[in-house]
Amino acid sequence: MLFLALSCLQGREMQSAAKDLMDLGIDGLQLTPGNAPSNNFQQWLSQQPLKIRTHHGFSWDRLRQKVWDTNGNCLVSSNSVHPPKIEDEVSQIWRRKAEQGAYQNLVLETMYAGYYLGSSDDILWAMAVGLNLAVDVSHIYIQLCQGSLDRSTWQKLQNYPNIGEFHISANNGKGDIHQPIDPQTFGLDWIRDRTNGNQDLPVILECYMHHLSFIERQAQVKLVCI
Repeated sequence: MLFLALSCLQGREMQSAAKDLMDLGIDGLQLTPGNAPSNNFQQWLSQQPLKIRTHHGFSWDRLRQKVWDTNGNCLVSSNSVHPPKIEDEVSQIWRRKAEQGAYQNLVLETMYAGYYLGSSDDILWAMAVGLNLAVDVSHIYIQLCQGSLDRSTWQKLQNYPNIGEFHISANNGKGDIHQPIDPQTFGLDWIRDRTNGNQDLPVILECYMHHLSFIERQAQVKLVCI
């Protein structure tokens, strides 16, 4: 099932961004941090005919909210969250709690260097622990290009059973710049294959659409839905 991230129109007012994305005929909307709050947005959105997911530090009344406290507790009830940065104060506590099974109710996103789940070692560890993962293929591409992820680990991840979300956008392998996708975008074919016949698996399109025409935005949606 396709969701568009509210961050496709990052920085815009929440309700304005949601209206423009809904015009594309999507199944659902993923609420992400980074959009300006709108008055009565939660009430308005509850009356709309689409499915809603929340991500990381989304907040109805601010740009973002804190996700992890210093004791490794998750402070949000989002459907998926980023793991902490390795340099964060909570880092070692978080890893220990993950190994003890504290986060089995969370879906944790694969990241890139500087974060947990940003390397081969981390992803192998996460699969051994049995964490539920949101596989962001744009982040995986960065890891592969920068040499922090090897192909054998990527192959193992592709077959990992505990995947709860798929995130996709394009980049140049150097940074997470959320470019529009094309038919050759890394991970697109795998997401199609992995979700084929399972409409319950959410696919989140995260590319920035600010400078795309309505027709170009429709083409982005169609690429994922084929």
